[in-house]
Amino acid sequence: MFVALDKNNQRVTLTSHAQAANLTHQTFHCPICKQVVRIKNGTVMPAHFAHRSQPMGEGEPESIEHLTGKWWLASWLKQHGEQATLEYYDATIRQRADLLVASKPPRVLEFQASPLSVPDLQKRTMMYHERGWQVTWVLGHRYWHPEGKIQARKFLSIEDHRLTLWHLQTTVGELVRIQFENEGRWLTRFQYDDPPTQTWQAESTYPQRQIRQIAISLQKRVQPWMTLQAAAYQQGRNLNGSPWFVHSRPHVLRHFGIPELQLRLKWLLIFEGQPFTATANRQFWQAALPNIWTPLLPAGTLGKMMAAHWLQVLLAEGFVVLEDGCRYQWQRLPVWFADLERKLAMKKDFA
Repeated sequence: MFVALDKNNQRVTLTSHAQAANLTHQTFHCPICKQVVRIKNGTVMPAHFAHRSQPMGEGEPESIEHLTGKWWLASWLKQHGEQATLEYYDATIRQRADLLVASKPPRVLEFQASPLSVPDLQKRTMMYHERGWQVTWVLGHRYWHPEGKIQARKFLSIEDHRLTLWHLQTTVGELVRIQFENEGRWLTRFQYDDPPTQTWQAESTYPQRQIRQIAISLQKRVQPWMTLQAAAYQQGRNLNGSPWFVHSRPHVLRHFGIPELQLRLKWLLIFEGQPFTATANRQFWQAALPNIWTPLLPAGTLGKMMAAHWLQVLLAEGFVVLEDGCRYQWQRLPVWFADLERKLAMKKDFA
């Protein structure tokens, strides 16, 4: 940690190795547990305070990534004219925020480099909200992937009407905001001195990879796929011969462990050839995607987004049309193949 109390109970924030060297012989204690802390002023990590022995309930000592990340965020905010208190401890909720930004309303930045359970994430977020503070979770290396990673799914939030994640890569000193849309993602990169840059990354489509996924899952007898295969057999169908169009326009959220391909096939086995409503479509997707996966989003958000995207695919491919303003009717049915070999023998654009 960077903040401790001196013998007069005044906050002292370490800002440099030189400052730490001048304070080495003074006595400091932790603002939370009141235990004596010492200054660690090595060459690898930023100068910081550390407990002589880890206090009960504090978990593991801070990693170099967490210390470096908090310090980078504090310095970056200051560089851009924003006032923030590093390691702000609020006795009302008995919680220490990594950074409390003096905005209206106040905003907490939490740099999360270690594992965090969904219940703890919900609890800490709720405490900040009850305090009247907004909170942004900035994720470390363990959660980083430019397309998305299942471990980061629970941190998805909504900013500017888009699903959003924040990542900080401390090794290169770069803060990245990723905002997801149906067809790809916007990456906004913030560096210490330079103005932000924004790039568009279109979602890649790899139908051959999805075809292999189905085949291998069935070969290894993966239970969800075997259950789906049994349902397909009852209709005289084979998942290895599924229609080509189920691989088209995949949603970006599939990289977060959303079983989109599996759910598309399940949906077809239920709704294909039958009139359906937008409500029935939405209820299917919402029932399949638990709210607990995305605790920072309003209930049902994930299902609504996936349902809307799938409906767009069906309409774009010309399979269904809206009639009477409420029901979708099938214009033509997708072609299922007898087996994988016959599917691969046909062109991808075969309906």
